Parts: sequence; structure tokens; C-alpha cells
Amino acid sequence: MNCLKRPAGKKTIPGAARALPVLVLSLGLWLVGPLRSEEAARYFVLDNGLKVFLLEKRNVPLVNVAAAVNLGSKDETPETSGSVHVLEHYILFRGTETRSGSDISRDIRRHGAYFNAHTGQDLAFFEISVPAASVDFALSNQKDILFHLKITEEELETEKEIILEEFRQLEDDPFKYAAGLAYQNLFRGHPYANPLIGSPEAIKSLTAETIASLYRRYFVPPNCALAVVGDFSLQDMEARVRQVFGEVTGEAPPPRDFAPAKPPEKSADLEVEMDVQKAYLVIAAPAPDFNSPEQYAMDVLTEILGRGVHPLLYSALNQGPRKLVETLQLAYQSHRYGGAVLAFLTLEPKNLSAAKREAVNYLRRTRDEDFSPQDIPGEAQMFAFDHLRSAKNQLKYNAYQAQERGLSMAISLAQFMILRDGQAESRYLESIDRVKSGDLRGVAGKYLGRVDYVIVSIIPKKTK
Repeated sequence: MNCLKRPAGKKTIPGAARALPVLVLSLGLWLVGPLRSEEAARYFVLDNGLKVFLLEKRNVPLVNVAAAVNLGSKDETPETSGSVHVLEHYILFRGTETRSGSDISRDIRRHGAYFNAHTGQDLAFFEISVPAASVDFALSNQKDILFHLKITEEELETEKEIILEEFRQLEDDPFKYAAGLAYQNLFRGHPYANPLIGSPEAIKSLTAETIASLYRRYFVPPNCALAVVGDFSLQDMEARVRQVFGEVTGEAPPPRDFAPAKPPEKSADLEVEMDVQKAYLVIAAPAPDFNSPEQYAMDVLTEILGRGVHPLLYSALNQGPRKLVETLQLAYQSHRYGGAVLAFLTLEPKNLSAAKREAVNYLRRTRDEDFSPQDIPGEAQMFAFDHLRSAKNQLKYNAYQAQERGLSMAISLAQFMILRDGQAESRYLESIDRVKSGDLRGVAGKYLGRVDYVIVSIIPKKTK
């Protein structure tokens, strides 16, 4: 959602799409493939505990700085619901100990920077992109907003009003509203069910001391990761980062241990009336977590079923003259303690019942699907479309395209440093290449061949 009257920073809440995997080398972090001749990388941890990854990419004269904080909606309670989102807003748009929010906005414009932040289930992200000549400003700005925030009751009340307005804007995005309901039911009983935007009642009752306490507890170097990607000398950038961030102090918060998310105990089928003309349908099922080796097969399966050139789920719902859906896309969202696959469909309201039934039935049968010509015996093999190879090629294209976007790289690197277990290497595309049809049928059977789907339908308001 876009915030109101925000000229310097563009605030959005991330949608259901999974963060692009773009990182690994001997450093223990992961890149799509080997570094190019003009690239260099370095990983280190400052004495204060801040994890840092530098990636030198000279192809565009920009520097991208992304910080991830190990704090998300998973860390909230019913009483503090939405507090992380409020704090993230406050950091992006309000003042620090040395600069007002207006000063920060002016500085961002003066340096021609792109400036944004996001709240997720696991992490909060703060990012800035600047021309390479303004790298010192980018680093000092991120240090200032992350570690020297000034929280006042007056500024907080202003920010809360803007966030409360976002609740009124939710009906402008039926898919976002439906995805939120799907998460609340798919992860019922787990912290991932906590809504990213929070609840209006809890937000209204938040005080400056509550937000300041949250900030002091989690915005400390040992709880953060910083990634810098762009046009710079690796040695020079390491010296700059150490100089700017090395002086920051703070003790790591006590570790919190969250149980892995369990599948829902029963299915859910919800309908919500909105001021819409079409029907909007979200179908959700559990999926592998961020560190699961099954994530690669799920990436490929999601591409085959709901993206790419010949999405199988779309074809199954629109066979011959029957057209049940107008648009369809699948997204796989992986988190530290669980994951979700979500199908997003638009359709005519009259087709809703049939589309729900047919979509779920097809997803359950995916465990028996043929994905490659090698799955088909006899002469029919030569006429079969190779869905497996096509999906791998598309994922390869997407991965290399993402590697060209410095900000996407920086965000994924920062995320990886906090969420990835251990230091094991795992080159993404090599793992994708190893996926076989049997692996796809395995994850399809485990995650899609079940009865406990969560279905949310957004339908037009009934006329009286």
C-alpha cells in the first residue's frame, strides 16, 4: 500500500511473491552462479555483531544498501499487533536524534535517492539506492535511521493516523485483503497468522514508550544484517562500512524459539463482499520453509502450475470452450518457520463454485502429473511438452535478471544472512537443475495432495 503524501520514501507492504534467491560461494552465502570478472564479494561480521555482505558490481553507477532486522509480525502479540509495521513507518518517515523527518526527506531528494522499507513475517527491511558518488550519504543515512531514532508521542500519533488510513484502503486491493485472510487461517495458532498491518484497535492504543521499547530491544547490530551492492571498490567499501557502523553498540535480544508452522487442522472456505465487479479467489496451502531442501522443487512446481508459458492449472480450468478463470498466478512464499503456496485467480462470479472445486481437485491430483517427456512411455513421449525443462529455463532467466538488479540483490543478501541456517553452500541454479519429475510429484503429494486448503473469495456486494 502506498502511504499518503510521502514525497521522499515510497512505502509498500510486500505482496505474496517470494523473495528472489540470488545469493553462494566459499563465503557460505549464495549467488546465482560464479562471480563475473568485474565482480567481487566479501562477507564479514563487525565486532559489534553486525553481519555485512559486500558485492562489487560495476555495470551501473549506483550503490544499493539494504538492511534487514530480525523483527517481524511473528514477534507481536494481540496487544502489540501492528507495532512492527508502525515502527517501520516511523523509521522511514520520521526524525532521528539529529534530523527531523523533513530534513531526511530533503536529503533524500537532494541526493537523488530511492528510499523504502517493508515489514514481513520474519524481518523488517530498510533500503536505499543512490548514485555512486553519494555512497557516504547512503551509509550514514541508514545508520542514522536504524540506530539513532527519536520517538515522540506527537510524531507517533501522526504516523498512526496514516496507517489507520491504510485499513480503509485495503478494499482497493482485493487480492491483498484475501491473502491476509488466507494467512490468518493457514497459520492459525502460529505467529505467522499475525496480520502484517496489525489491528486498528491495537494500533490506536500503542504509545511512544511501547514503540521505543521495541526499537531499543531489536534495532541493535547483532540483530541486523547489512548488504551493499554496486559500483565501488571492495576494499574501500569495507573501510567505509567499518568506519560508519563500527561505533554502534547494543546487546543482542534474548533469542526467541518459534515452533515450525503446522498445517491447518481443518479447511476454510471464506467469502467476503466488496465493491468489486469480478470475483477474486485466493487458494492457499502449506509449503516448505526457507531452509528446506524441498524449496527448489516447490519453486519449479509453482512455475509449472501457475506461471510460465503453459501454466497447467490455468489450462485445467480453461479446457476447450469452458473458461472458468480470466487470470491466474501462483506464488510461493517461504519463511523461516514455514511456507505457503497461494493461487490468485480472477473470474466471473457465476464461475466461482466450479473454479474452487476444479482448482482444488486439480492441485490434489498434481502428485500424479507427468512433467517431462521421460515420464511418458512409448511413442507419445515425442509429442509431450517438457514442462520441467521449460520451468527450469524460466527460473534461470528470472535469477540472472534479478542478479542485474542491485537492490534486489542487496535485499536478498540481507535476508539470507539472517534466515539461512549455518554456512552450507547451496548454489541456487545448481539445485534447480537437480530437480527431477519425481521430486515435483513428491512435494505435490506432501503439500498439495491434502484436504486442508484455505480458500478466500472476494465477491461483489449483493444488491438489495
